[in-house]
Amino acid sequence: MAISQKNPMTPIEYLRQGCECPWEVAVEPFKVAPQVYYVGNSWVGAYLIDSGEGLILIDATMHNQVYLVLESIRKLGFDPQDIKLLLLSHAHYDHCGGVRPIIEYTGAKLYMGKEDAYFLTERPDLIYTEGYAFGSFQPDYYYDDVTAISLGNISIHTMHTPGHTPGTTSFFFAVQDKSGNTYRCGLHGGIGLNTLTDELMQESGWPLSMREEFLNSLEKLSGMEIDITLGSHPAQVNMLEKVEKISETCNPFLDRAVWTTLLQQRILAIKELIMASNLSGC
Repeated sequence: MAISQKNPMTPIEYLRQGCECPWEVAVEPFKVAPQVYYVGNSWVGAYLIDSGEGLILIDATMHNQVYLVLESIRKLGFDPQDIKLLLLSHAHYDHCGGVRPIIEYTGAKLYMGKEDAYFLTERPDLIYTEGYAFGSFQPDYYYDDVTAISLGNISIHTMHTPGHTPGTTSFFFAVQDKSGNTYRCGLHGGIGLNTLTDELMQESGWPLSMREEFLNSLEKLSGMEIDITLGSHPAQVNMLEKVEKISETCNPFLDRAVWTTLLQQRILAIKELIMASNLSGC
């Protein structure tokens, strides 16, 4: 299963486009799995999960894109004010910039990785807002990988997967279709290597052990059997290219090979980065 690695623009260019011309990145929402819907845009992912007793939103996109998320939720026939939980994968602006308006509008409880909490207080530069609108926020809860986050008929198991940020968190949960078939969904909270380059490691002040932690978590996750992979960014797993194949009898996102391929590619990439690094120490 091929995984897209082509990015015609840099992350900063994508961020600028998403903030200054958000309508240019708008995409129609679509169903990814039973009870699971894509409500993000063409660059950054956001997922709506219908638990039967309220909605769960994974990631908030950026401040200027919040209206797109809310509009997508309404197009799917849901009321955004039914969002009970907002789960944050990591504290970078493209994922957390919309947190404040969403929690103020919905009253949702916010979860995030405790290791990223200091971004909000001591190192706001690591959020990478690039000067765009950002409302401060405080989490209601930190993730506990031992205890699942449950709402209605959904139980989401989290796993601390540091590397892209210290608190990057991945999500795993099962859903069932009308025929009783069960599918396991997985979303890696941040597979980007851009924050683990020599330059960014020095700027952030992170120890080199972050790279090894990232590699270890990737190797740990690579053996998991995931039926449906949710991309933190849709291009990571070619999600938008598959939308036109969706039908009542075909779910193009149902493919176990995607998770394995994605993780194996990242394992090779981080090993190459470590080998080529000019940094030394712990």
